Amino acid sequence: MMTLLEPASLARLTFLLLALLTLTAVPMRPLTGAVAYLVLWVVLLRFPGPYADDVAITHAALFFFLGRFLPLRAALCLGAAVPLATVVLATPPTVVLYLFLLACTLPPGALLRRRESTLRQEISAGEERLEAVRAEVAREMHDLVAYSMSQTVLRARSAAADPSYPEDVRQELHAISATAADALHELRLVLRVLRRTQAGSTLEDPSATSQTVVVGLDAALQAVADDLSASGFSVTLRSTDEGECPRLQAVTLSRVAREMGSNIMRHGTTDQSVTITLAKETNQVCLVMTNGTSPNPAHDLPTSGTGLLGMRERLAAVDGSLSTREEDGSWTASAVVPLEPPPALSPEIPS
Repeated sequence: MMTLLEPASLARLTFLLLALLTLTAVPMRPLTGAVAYLVLWVVLLRFPGPYADDVAITHAALFFFLGRFLPLRAALCLGAAVPLATVVLATPPTVVLYLFLLACTLPPGALLRRRESTLRQEISAGEERLEAVRAEVAREMHDLVAYSMSQTVLRARSAAADPSYPEDVRQELHAISATAADALHELRLVLRVLRRTQAGSTLEDPSATSQTVVVGLDAALQAVADDLSASGFSVTLRSTDEGECPRLQAVTLSRVAREMGSNIMRHGTTDQSVTITLAKETNQVCLVMTNGTSPNPAHDLPTSGTGLLGMRERLAAVDGSLSTREEDGSWTASAVVPLEPPPALSPEIPS
């Protein structure tokens, strides 16, 4: 039995600890760790104190790791180096033990590596098929649904602005236009989710809110900018948001931005550009939209008259605020929400 009082026992214990430490490097750096272990093994064989059998268990672990973390050919070559060095530097009976350990432990490791590789390939193939389906669905929705809804919005908006129709008919046409525009906006958000090609392009869970797909706030603002551009406005979008906005605030600002965009379409003029600015400060997020106002209000599209009130109520639900200002033919709307809602606030997102 080894005792720590004998120099030979200390040497054997030292080599055993070194073997264990070197072995722990194999999963992280398979080739480097295996070569370092083999060098230690050769030194042990040449050292007079320790016995080769002291590291038999670590040999078994090494052979398993070789099969698990290295290609089969490299694993066999490095695994065969152990008995080969034993033949040259030690006694032949010991070789039989190491060959037995090699035959018993390397194949299971290799089988595990092969199985994991197969699973990774299956997962990758499944993800590629899923992305192909998502892209196909997005194309079909864009070509069929989005186009038809865009035409509906444009025709209803044009008819609502036609003074030859009775006022009640124009109001109904405006309601149709507003509803279709909202649905088209939501559809574009869905298409952005379906067409995402890079991880992190969507910042929120699509199931986070009922009946609404929630994407990153930047993506939602870009969708509003796209809607305005499609309506003939020149749009500049600026964002100083360097981090993720909390879900509650992102959803609120997304919907407020959509209402702001709708107001610009109703009352704005395409002669002046629209500026959308998102700024995230230490304890709050600020959304500002600026646009030119129509010189002839009589030609504005009909409105429900509750847009500003609805935005104020939505922002108040998260302890936010809305301010508006008209100056020199320019209309500015600013929405501010705190990053941390008040403790008494209900966790539900306002609808």
